[in-house]
Amino acid sequence: MSVQSDCNCETMCPGAVECACVYIYDENVCHGYCINKVPPAPATLQAALDSRIDLNVRGATLAQVGRLLASITECEIFVPATRIDERRDLYLQDVSLDAAVRELRLMALVRP
Repeated sequence: MSVQSDCNCETMCPGAVECACVYIYDENVCHGYCINKVPPAPATLQAALDSRIDLNVRGATLAQVGRLLASITECEIFVPATRIDERRDLYLQDVSLDAAVRELRLMALVRP
């Protein structure tokens, strides 16, 4: 199996109630969040908004997903306060990071 095919909640977080995984095509890197398991993103990882990604979310809050996306990008990711605890299930394949942010109805702002 490849890094891409292994970058999903079933493989990274089997049985976890809350999970979010993002695979970055340009870097061939999987980064994720699940209860008691948080693989760190490489220190040099700065995915651009036009980077192609897969995003797999199962039961994670928008705060958790926003934190994950902020950790892998050159942007600040903003989550509306009224939706911070909203839980999502979502699978997006081969989309831009920007499209994933818009699908979640979050906001990205390039860091100065």
